[in-house]
Amino acid sequence: MDSRKTAATSNRGWQTKMRSLNKTLLLAFALAAGLGGCAAVGPTDDPILRSLTWERYVGGDDLDRGCVAGQPPRYRLVYNAVESEQRRTYDITGAADGGGMLEVRVIGRPNLNDRLNPISLRDPLAPWRGQSALYRLGAGELAGIAAVLEDVGFGARAPDGLFLRGDSFYWTAASCLDGAFHFHAWSREGGADGFDRVTSRLLAALAPFDRTGVAVYQPRELPLPPYSTYFNETAADRSREIPHRFQVGRNGLRYSQGTVN
Repeated sequence: MDSRKTAATSNRGWQTKMRSLNKTLLLAFALAAGLGGCAAVGPTDDPILRSLTWERYVGGDDLDRGCVAGQPPRYRLVYNAVESEQRRTYDITGAADGGGMLEVRVIGRPNLNDRLNPISLRDPLAPWRGQSALYRLGAGELAGIAAVLEDVGFGARAPDGLFLRGDSFYWTAASCLDGAFHFHAWSREGGADGFDRVTSRLLAALAPFDRTGVAVYQPRELPLPPYSTYFNETAADRSREIPHRFQVGRNGLRYSQGTVN
């Protein structure tokens, strides 16, 4: 009799926790539903807000909107290593001494058993937040990163029309310097050898200051189907998430891409 009471009490306690968790998740998604049209707000550990504003963040939309003369230099780099596997973001805000603050974030597959980011009633979204770390760059260190960016072609005109597929590898870089916004991008579909060289140079420049402790996913050859096939799947395949696909514009991303092919 006592064991049955104990079991019943335990079950009621678990059910109460699950109801609380479900309410928390429903509230989070309800709040996010009103943010669907929001512009990027910069780096965030909120996975719902990040999902809703990811395209604008990758395109540096918030840097562009806030870029005025007299503000500290800002840089943003995004490395997409197959979005379902790993995305890495690097945001740099300059300081008066010529250095700056680097914020690195790594977004990977959520691990529900991760001891560092355990799922809980207080934070049910913890496994989806990713790993982040800050590093205070000295003037020489920031200058070194900026020099490598120029060496790999960041200063050139953006490759207007280039597609960036989430199921592959790409880099984007954006900056606000002296009141002028600039954007560039590289895709492995645009040339594997050139992309791999850019990746090697950029990762080598950033790695000494990346304190996340998460290993980088290196570029590799992938068999990519035509993007339109994601919309022609059978009913059995429809549970698979459709990866992002962005298109580069004259100085940023095009937010209307036209026909899918």
